[in-house]
Amino acid sequence: MMLGTPTATFRDPAGFLSLDGDFAVRTIHPSARDQVMEFVTSQFCSRLQERGDMVAITVKNSPAGLQLLHPKIPVPTYPWEWTPSQWLAAAQLTLSLCAEALTEGWVLKDATPLNILFVGSRPILVDVLSFEPWDPAPKDHASHLWLAYGQYIRTFLLPLLMNQMLNWPLELTLFKRDGYEPLELYKALRWRQRLSRAAFWPVTLPARMEMGQAQKGNRRGSQKLPAAKAPPRHKPPEMALHMMNRTLADLRRRTRRAMPVYKGSEWSNYAATLTHYTAQESTQKIEWVRRVLEDLRPARVLDVGANTGVFSALAAEHGAQVAALERDAAAAESLYRMSVQSRLPIQTIHADLARPSPAVGWENRETSTLLHRLEAQSEMVLMLAVIHHLILMDQIPLSAILELAYSLTWRYLVLEWVPVSDPMFQSMMRGRDALYGSLCEDDLLQAGASRFHVLRRQPLSNGRVLFLFAKD
Repeated sequence: MMLGTPTATFRDPAGFLSLDGDFAVRTIHPSARDQVMEFVTSQFCSRLQERGDMVAITVKNSPAGLQLLHPKIPVPTYPWEWTPSQWLAAAQLTLSLCAEALTEGWVLKDATPLNILFVGSRPILVDVLSFEPWDPAPKDHASHLWLAYGQYIRTFLLPLLMNQMLNWPLELTLFKRDGYEPLELYKALRWRQRLSRAAFWPVTLPARMEMGQAQKGNRRGSQKLPAAKAPPRHKPPEMALHMMNRTLADLRRRTRRAMPVYKGSEWSNYAATLTHYTAQESTQKIEWVRRVLEDLRPARVLDVGANTGVFSALAAEHGAQVAALERDAAAAESLYRMSVQSRLPIQTIHADLARPSPAVGWENRETSTLLHRLEAQSEMVLMLAVIHHLILMDQIPLSAILELAYSLTWRYLVLEWVPVSDPMFQSMMRGRDALYGSLCEDDLLQAGASRFHVLRRQPLSNGRVLFLFAKD
């Protein structure tokens, strides 16, 4: 068994998921077959698929039993690789689908960002087994309670709120599969924050209740039986639906309020403040890349170091499905907002190529590494004004950069070479002239010689050089 290799899921009692070629295959346990078939054959399920809010389903009866086949998402991403606006979009989809499901006799039994993937800028629900029948008037009178309520708070609302109030990066959710617990956040907040409108209800109140219950338990000891509770009064179906919808609407408002205030950064304002490119040189670069895209028409493009998405948008406008990788949080947020506003097929990935997301979960096999998900998924990789950052800031050898680029593309690489004389190179070198002061274009060509050959070369008047490489 190879650690880190994705394997079948095992947590859902109704079935498990495995990957097979171009499909994700969901095998259903016999005990859940009737309920699953009732859902997948419903008009509600068909409507979600037609709208694109839920992954497509093909039903297959196999020797292994009932299976649901879903087309694989080319580059699946996880919540720790999302921007705040992507979190909000995934949360809004979850709440909207639950509200719509209630009118059709269904409900979401769980609510976690891990059930959502992005296709371009659009979130889609991929966990088909999250739906279960909803009875507004059951014998236990609990129909007005959303069983996934606590999970939604822990996994959707609290990470956003802590990003807003404490500047905790959303990437920290990599280590919090089931989200944050109110008590741990309560301890991290100042008193003024604990009493704020945003934190009092989801953090302070449950934390204080938990502490109070612990104190009572210590005083009373383990021998005393809990006081009997009066049975809940029956609520009519109309009231149950009304209360569920009020709960979902309240969560929607609180989630929007938890969004951090967007602030720019050095890199999100990069295009507007750059001094090493004149307007003419910038236009020259854009026009050269435009011609490459027009001539080659790549179907899928990976834009590494996409910044706010100028070249991602250019590739999308020429018919490509684009995965845009950006490590600066503010730039990635701006990129995602642009893709939504322009309705371009651009998938934002907030991650660092030099420190890519690792495999996590049981035996490192529940989620795969970012590089594994990106490998050979793109016909063209763009690395514009990127490799000098990898060399100087991350100290990655040229040969290793070209080797990685070779694994990411299955056809073309567009690369910008930044010479040592460039002002940005000089400012980033930080006195390490002995290490990097003699790097030249020949070193780049030699590093890629066994992997790529040059199709086009375009020098710019500022000394930088644009290359179009093809794989050997």
